[in-house]
Amino acid sequence: MKEYMVDAFILKSIRAMEADRVITLYTRQMGKIRVMAHGVEKPTSRKRGAVQPFSFSRLLLRRGRDLDSVAQGEGMELFPVLRQSLGGLAKASYLTELVDALTPDEDPNSGVFQLLLDTFRLLGCGFDSVAVRSFEMKMVSLLGYRPCLDSCVACGSQEVMERVYFVPAQGGIVCAGCRPGLGQAVEISRGSLENLKTLMRWETGRIHQLKIAPPADNEMKKVMRKFIEYHLERGMKSLKFEDLLGNDQGAG
Repeated sequence: MKEYMVDAFILKSIRAMEADRVITLYTRQMGKIRVMAHGVEKPTSRKRGAVQPFSFSRLLLRRGRDLDSVAQGEGMELFPVLRQSLGGLAKASYLTELVDALTPDEDPNSGVFQLLLDTFRLLGCGFDSVAVRSFEMKMVSLLGYRPCLDSCVACGSQEVMERVYFVPAQGGIVCAGCRPGLGQAVEISRGSLENLKTLMRWETGRIHQLKIAPPADNEMKKVMRKFIEYHLERGMKSLKFEDLLGNDQGAG
């Protein structure tokens, strides 16, 4: 049987049989693939730690008829900090669901792999929201959905206005004069727009330098959520948990 090694980020794990799981991986070498982890639910399994969701692992895979299988595994980074809070787990779930939803099978993209790894290294360090917004902007750009944020997509105007409108169906911002009739729009301030452009330009390792006030973060979150939902034609399941968690924390 042919065996091969991959550097893999574990996106999700689904029980298949009594002790087996189907694991969705995003790998550096092959992009998104699904593999079988036989016997991983057994307490004595040596592969168990290496196939935990939200982990970066090095896996030895064995070719199979339907699905390849995990022969051996070593957990390289398990990101224990993000597992210490429900908020961290909610954001981790969102990032992995986003990668799973937006990427096709077996289409490697080293930029996506590195972005996922770099962003997970930032979670739990005190600027999770900025890290998530940066991930969203860079992710859609890497996959060819980069929004137009420099000029009105309808008339081309670059006039500096205090507030503009982001129209997901148009792929970018529109001025007040062009807004009517262009579809559902999200109003966004000039400051929030500049923050989004900065996150798109800056390397992930720099984003902790950007200080974003909660009102601006809420605007940016709304813009990116609507934009991503438009392209997916559905909502994200993990965001429902994050919204519920945020409401509960706010009530407290």
